[in-house]
Amino acid sequence: MKSKRKLVVIISVILFLAVLLLGANTVFSVSQIEIAYVVSSEQAKNDSFALQSELEEAYVGNNIFFIKQEDVTSRFAPYSYLQVKSFEKSYPNKLKLTVEEKMETFALSAVEGEKIVYYMTDLQGRILRKKDANVNNVDGRENFLIEGLRYSGNGFSGDGNFSTVMSACAKMEELTGGIRTCLTQMTVFVPTSNPADSELIVKTREGVTIHIVNPSVLTVEKTEAVMEYYFSLSTADKLYGDIYVLDSNGSVVVS
Repeated sequence: MKSKRKLVVIISVILFLAVLLLGANTVFSVSQIEIAYVVSSEQAKNDSFALQSELEEAYVGNNIFFIKQEDVTSRFAPYSYLQVKSFEKSYPNKLKLTVEEKMETFALSAVEGEKIVYYMTDLQGRILRKKDANVNNVDGRENFLIEGLRYSGNGFSGDGNFSTVMSACAKMEELTGGIRTCLTQMTVFVPTSNPADSELIVKTREGVTIHIVNPSVLTVEKTEAVMEYYFSLSTADKLYGDIYVLDSNGSVVVS
């Protein structure tokens, strides 16, 4: 008799837990994915619609407790223009994301066969698309052109000068409030005879040319110094000539 009562109790507990689990799973099933998009280009807008549908198909109806942020963000990989800025689980049943566009900033040129192509990248040098012409996808103007970096199957990061170029360009972007406002292109010049004589040659819209000599040494400091000097020039002095910045005994010299 006691064994029957014990069995009844065990079955009752199991049923209670099953009902409780079923109810909890219903309450905590994702019913809405709320995404705030900050995008400008048509490509990013189209990607946003596709991504919204993919996320809803993948996660609506799933238990919110078992959804991991890294799984959600991994689904952004095919959408080169989109990046997650914030992710939040809004209990009991909502996912909330903020998604921003990676903005085209640079056009890195590469020779493929008998023609020149342009890899459009964001400020971090992440490739967004490849085009036959240097045209920004939002405003139709030219992106800041970077010439002289070697392209390989993994992009440009295999070039030993890539990180130096990106550091200099990021600082220029910061100091100018938008590199395209006053600068047009950069050429990476590396002589085989003496790499220490390498330069980043930067063209300005006014006409004066900036030379960052031996750029891998004191990259940010040289960029700050030469841009400060450039900003100090009169309108007339910006129309012609060359500005050189180099290092001497650990110090930065602008001439």
